[in-house]
Amino acid sequence: MLTTVAAGRVFDYSYCIGMYGMSGQGFWAPQDFVLGEGNLIYVISRGVEEIGQRVTRVTRDHEFLGQFGAAGRGDGQFVWPRSIDLDSAGNVFASDDFLHRISVFDKEGAFLSSWGTAGSGEGELNGPSGIAFDADDNLFVVDSANNRIQKFTKDGAFLGAFGHEGTGDGELDLPWGLCVGPDGGVYVADWKNNRVQKFDAEGRFQVMFQGTENGVGDLHGPTGVAVDSDGDVYVTDWGNHRVQIYGPDGHFVTTLVGDAQQPSPWTQTYIDANPDIVKARRRANMEPEWRFRRPVAVNIDENDTIFVLETARHRLQVYEKVKDYEEHSLNL
Repeated sequence: MLTTVAAGRVFDYSYCIGMYGMSGQGFWAPQDFVLGEGNLIYVISRGVEEIGQRVTRVTRDHEFLGQFGAAGRGDGQFVWPRSIDLDSAGNVFASDDFLHRISVFDKEGAFLSSWGTAGSGEGELNGPSGIAFDADDNLFVVDSANNRIQKFTKDGAFLGAFGHEGTGDGELDLPWGLCVGPDGGVYVADWKNNRVQKFDAEGRFQVMFQGTENGVGDLHGPTGVAVDSDGDVYVTDWGNHRVQIYGPDGHFVTTLVGDAQQPSPWTQTYIDANPDIVKARRRANMEPEWRFRRPVAVNIDENDTIFVLETARHRLQVYEKVKDYEEHSLNL
């Protein structure tokens, strides 16, 4: 299913980026990513125990540019790195939900500063997860274990907060990722409540994205969310291994399931260098490898190209939203 057509939208699968790598070229249990200037991508990996925590710099055409960060509790180090975003100057901000802090690096990866204090008081953090800048360079932070969203200047000064634990409109239960839409709205993946909620910039509830009573469009542990130029909303449905797409009003549109029939060039190089693996792949049903496995984050560029990060397959799958698609009539 390389092309998905639904409700007047068309999505074409393009290619994938990445492979498993403990260090260097590749990702290890990646958690989030951000699109930088030109064709640059920053991917933050969680690794395991005290190995593999890092930010990897790659290009959309598969060039590995290096990495920064490491396991530890010192400056520029991570224990449980979770989310990443860029300010208007291209500086890299990364959350750590074990250290309850935000670390800041320049665009090349040099450590600049960190901020954050553990706790539940105003401006304190408990398991910070998703982060996203608004148009004024203020940073929204998912304060996950406190079941709220907090807003800071990029230097860490507290500006405000909204949300509290619960299941009602505007309430949250272990929220995970978020994004700021083109209209300034804040979209929050309300993980344990199996839904996404949209708030205005002041934290007032606006729209709900979730399944219907008969299960259409349902979510199980949503982790990431993004919005395209048409207002369509994309949600990484972590528990169901798919991406759910909704219209701006919350109505379900369609599902992407992953279509990586051709491995990334990094992976293909590894396969080609191992004849036994080549033979084994010929014998095996490879379809499970094509599909999403624990999709965790999604981002969309200015051309409505859709990037989906899979934590269990250590890669990005890329789709294009086709604007001028036309079905030509056939005379048979």
